[in-house]
Amino acid sequence: MAWQDTMTTMTRVLINDLSATPTYTDGRLQQLILVAARYVEQDVKFSTDYTINFATSGLSPDPTVSPTVDDAFTNLVVLKASCIADESTYRTKAVNEGIRTNLASANLAIQGNLRGYQVLLEEGPCSLYNRMRMEYQTGNTAVVRAVLGPFVGNNFDPRYLLRGAFRSTSTNDFYA
Repeated sequence: MAWQDTMTTMTRVLINDLSATPTYTDGRLQQLILVAARYVEQDVKFSTDYTINFATSGLSPDPTVSPTVDDAFTNLVVLKASCIADESTYRTKAVNEGIRTNLASANLAIQGNLRGYQVLLEEGPCSLYNRMRMEYQTGNTAVVRAVLGPFVGNNFDPRYLLRGAFRSTSTNDFYA
């Protein structure tokens, strides 16, 4: 039950849902966290394989308690859940943005703060998730090993592979 408490609170803080009557129930946020966990598992390879069960609202092993504490997984999932919640809010605001109606001489125009939500998506939890995911993946030695593999250089030309160790200098046979 620990992940439900810890990750729900973290997500609630990131989406600023801390009022006395919150927008999202704990159960709804836990569903959102499980969906986010599924996406994170597809984006990043962790040393622990997590089992996500939507029917029982289960996540095992629990990434927030010993001996399976995984702060990277927890933080990535919470950021992804916050990103999904913000995208949902943005879609709702976009639908309601710019509603205008007229009835005889009465006019009603509703203009919201859609631009503010767009900035939130570009620089908020979604951006933080992408940055943290990249930092985690590049910090992972399996990824770095692929980058540091056999690199020949920028002047490599495979046409010269079969010419032997000694190349002719008269025919401009050297690399540029």
